[in-house]
Amino acid sequence: MEKRGNMHPPGKQNNGGKRSRRHLGTVLIYLSGCCIALVTAYPVFYAAAFGLKGMEEARTSPSYALPREIDWGNYLYIIKESSFPRYFVNSMIITGTVVILVLILASMAAFALAKMQLRGKHRIQMYFLMGLMIPIQVCLLPLYQAFAGLHLTNSYFGVILPQAAFGIPLSMYLFLNFFRFFPDDILEACVIDGAGICRLFVGIVLPMSRNIILTLAMMRAVYSWNDFLFPYTFTRSRDLQTITLGLRDFVGAYGYTDWGRTFAAVTITIVPMIAVYFFLGKYMVSGMADGSVKG
Repeated sequence: MEKRGNMHPPGKQNNGGKRSRRHLGTVLIYLSGCCIALVTAYPVFYAAAFGLKGMEEARTSPSYALPREIDWGNYLYIIKESSFPRYFVNSMIITGTVVILVLILASMAAFALAKMQLRGKHRIQMYFLMGLMIPIQVCLLPLYQAFAGLHLTNSYFGVILPQAAFGIPLSMYLFLNFFRFFPDDILEACVIDGAGICRLFVGIVLPMSRNIILTLAMMRAVYSWNDFLFPYTFTRSRDLQTITLGLRDFVGAYGYTDWGRTFAAVTITIVPMIAVYFFLGKYMVSGMADGSVKG
């Protein structure tokens, strides 16, 4: 007689194997995400920890070692005694103005090109998008000569205007692709109800564009906050320096660097942008999807 073993239906075996592979794939994805998060967070942790070392410990201890004793002296010096608070205010003014200008100008231009009947609007669109192909460094010399002639150097406007100008093309491109797929039925209903173009844009279009607005605001804020080139080129006075320029204050004669205060300043510099990503990061993926090309 033939011995009969435990027989399982083929369907159950396949389902069990699929569940196991799916579970293994989920575990690998989570492990990969944790590894990427650790690699990304390590520089921030390293800078914050190094800023807690005293001057002697920062000079003698290995750079990878944690502080033996927590010393808040570097951070207190940055906040109370250095010029960093002034640099921080300058960066806030420049970044906030750039973000507002870019969002207002790019959204209005993109809405007009996407929804209004304008003669030659395709040429206008290509003219704006040509800004994506122009390297910033190529424009520094002519911009400086033009701003010097207009007495705009060594002023907030000398930094704000070029940052806003180079931020408009990409922002308008994303706005344009979003507004192209904005429901025309909503706009037509509002027009029938008597809404003017300004009321339509401010009251209907902008509130429904929250994701793309927050995404572009975050992108422009990060770029403007971290920018070194334009502040270095168009400002001379220490009273107008931004935090990216202020990091040079801790480099002394013959290249000597106070690393403890430098890393404390770096930590204070990156905290605002980390906070922006923490609170607005969830809108970025959906905003980029809304502003991408849809088929």
